[in-house]
Order: sequence, then C-alpha cells, then structure tokens
Amino acid sequence: MPTTLTQHIVQYIDDRRAVKVEAFEKECDKEKAKITSVEDADTFEANRSAKVAKLELDFTVTHWLDSAAKRAGQISMATHAIKFSHSAAKGTNVLAENLGSDPRYVDTFSIASPAVDAVGNAAALDVARLLQLKDNAGKSLLAYLQEDNIEPLAPLANTPEQLQEWQHGLKQALRDSAPSSHTLAKQVYFPVAQGEYHLLAPLYSSSLSQALYSEINHSRFSQEMKAIRDARKANLPCENLLVAYPNLAVTISGGSKPQNVSQLNSGRGGRTYLLDTRPPTWRNQQQQPKDNNQLFNHSSLLFNTERTVKRIADFMLCILHKPSNLKRREYIQRMVEQIGEQVINDIAIWQQQPAGWTNTYHQLPMHHAQWLDPNNPRWSEKNEDWRDRVSAEFGLWLKDRIDKAAGSGQTFRLSQGEADEWRQTFKQLLWEMK
Repeated sequence: MPTTLTQHIVQYIDDRRAVKVEAFEKECDKEKAKITSVEDADTFEANRSAKVAKLELDFTVTHWLDSAAKRAGQISMATHAIKFSHSAAKGTNVLAENLGSDPRYVDTFSIASPAVDAVGNAAALDVARLLQLKDNAGKSLLAYLQEDNIEPLAPLANTPEQLQEWQHGLKQALRDSAPSSHTLAKQVYFPVAQGEYHLLAPLYSSSLSQALYSEINHSRFSQEMKAIRDARKANLPCENLLVAYPNLAVTISGGSKPQNVSQLNSGRGGRTYLLDTRPPTWRNQQQQPKDNNQLFNHSSLLFNTERTVKRIADFMLCILHKPSNLKRREYIQRMVEQIGEQVINDIAIWQQQPAGWTNTYHQLPMHHAQWLDPNNPRWSEKNEDWRDRVSAEFGLWLKDRIDKAAGSGQTFRLSQGEADEWRQTFKQLLWEMK
C-alpha cells in the first residue's frame, strides 16, 4: 500500500535525523569539556544552536527529499555491477528486468525476488536505502518509480512541481544516460559472421551472488541447521534435512573497502562464495577386494582419503602443545566424518555389482562380504552385526594412517582411545548412509 510506504519514508528520515543528532551531541560534549572561559562558552552555545537549527532543517521531510533527489544521480541501482570485474572500473551498471529465464540454468531471474544492489558514491547510499524501502505488501519505492507511480511521495510534497522534481531526480538512480564500458571491464569478441563480431561485456550478477551468499550462510550458521547438526552428533532423530555445501571457495571484492564496490558487497564483507565446479575425476574400473588386506588398503580408498588424512596429521602437529578445546575437536571430527563418507562412497561402487559376486572370493571375511555385497541372498538369515567389526577396523586403520602421515620424526602417537572414538563415528555413518 502506498500509504504504508509513505509512513516508512517519514520514519526512515526521522531515524536518520536521530542518528545525526546523537553523533552531534557526543561531539558537542567533547568540545564543551575543553571550554576554559565565559567567552568560549558563549561562542560554543551560539555555534551549537546554529548547527542544531541546520540539522533540524536538513532533516525535515521535504528538505531531505529535495537533497536525495539531487544526489540520486551519484548512485546506480543495479542487479549487475561492473566494479566486480575491477574496483576501479567506471562503466555502466545494469538494472536488468524481464529478461526471462531458462529452467536449465541458475541465473539472476531464476530467483523469485532478486536483491537490488547500489553502486556509486558511498556518501549517497542513504538514497539507495530510501529507494529500497517497502510497503506492507513488499513493494519497494524503486518498484513504484519504475512504474512511474509517485503515490507514496505525493502526500509529502508541498507542490506538484516539487513532486515532479523528486520523481525526476530519484529516477536518475535507475538509468544511465550514456551507457559505456571501460578498459578494466571484461570484454569478449564473439564471432557472428565472416570477419564480423559482437563485442560482449559480461557483467557480474550481484543479485545472484547475494542469493547464494544468503543460502550458504543459512546452511552454515542458522539456528535451524545448528539444531540438526546437534541432533546428529547426539544420535537423536530429526525430521529436517541437513544442508551442506562442501569444498567452497571464497573471493574478496574491494579489499579493505568493500563499500567501494557496491552496497550488497559491503554487507557481505566483500565475500563471494564459489561452488565446486571441477569436472569429475576419471576413474578406471576398480578391482574388487579379494581378501582381508585389500579392503581399507585398497588403492582407491588410500588415494581418495590421502589429502584429508594429511590435513588431520598436520593439524595435530600444530596443536600438539596447545590445550584441547571444543573448536579443535570439532574440526578433527569433521575431517574424520569426511574420510568416513569418502570410504562409504567408494565402497558403493562395489555394492552396485550383481548380487552374489563375493561368493567366489573365499578369502574375503564374512563381515566384509556382507558390506560389499548387501543384496546377496546368503545374508537373509544372518544376524551378526558386521558393522561393529568393519567400524573397529576403520578406527585402527585411520589411527595408523595418521601416525604414518605425521612422519618418522613425530612427537605424538595416537592411542586406542582415538581409534575407539572414530569407530563409533564410522558406525554411525554406516547406519545413516545404508
């Protein structure tokens, strides 16, 4: 409703005034403490009264909106910002609208409500926040202006001419009168005919980055996901799904001044998450384990877990003389779970073999065969819990591998206690991923 948005605009300006007044009063208190004479006190009070009067004038609704309309041209409301290519690039930012979307791709318009960013003079970002104010239905002042609808501003203007000035001035943040690229922007020559090209200038979608950032942060830090992880650690049932994004990378835009790139970038602290898009690693046909010595020491299991095992060993060496704490224990626990999940994923390749394939491998222990060949009819009447024996072997295997990865000059050696703890971890994973 335009009426509620009008109220939000008035409240926003009043809140801005309160912040300025509070900062001004603190500064006055500091200056007042330095006064040593009656003349200085009189001068101080006169200056203070003049500044208070100016503040009150500046933050009257009409005066502030007059100023906002004049400053709006210093910013660009955008979904795609050029400064993500290079913080010194000065080309056009784009507020993309109604471009359509393709269900085969995750793009800006696959988001239900893409966030709108603001790029430009950081001193004018208060105007951007004004344009992003919404009514109770979720429609922003920006959306009203895009429709040439000035109902939210109409009750605040003194004259029709003033209202038109506000509309014209604020809309300067929505368009660029002289679109341009820049030498520091990305550009691609795309061939379209014999000797002819289109010059493409791809722009970074800050809106898509914001959606990805919010989703990943929710999976990592929200109370909902924390409750699910706590239930998992305590072996308690939970109806909700645990969402995780492994192997993330992070890029930083803007260095120590992310606000110089964009408003949303500043809110993210300059961070942008990158998902793992590496192609799958080619695997040759893996030879099935035939005896007790080949399972956990199979080449594929050793290769796929080697890096994580080394990370645990290096971390333990780094904290060797430091006190144990929850954060360090949880880090090791996460790495152990990662190794366990990798082992189970590798074993799944053999579990997909035709049922009964282990019948010809008589040297393969029964508990290994039950794990590797779960659909074998031979197990229909078996009651033994093979998970206990497999988990115990995993705990000892991982303990020995970490000891070995720490090197011959190591100053620690893991005990049966660690093997028992990791046995329980792996057994839990077997039940969860069966």
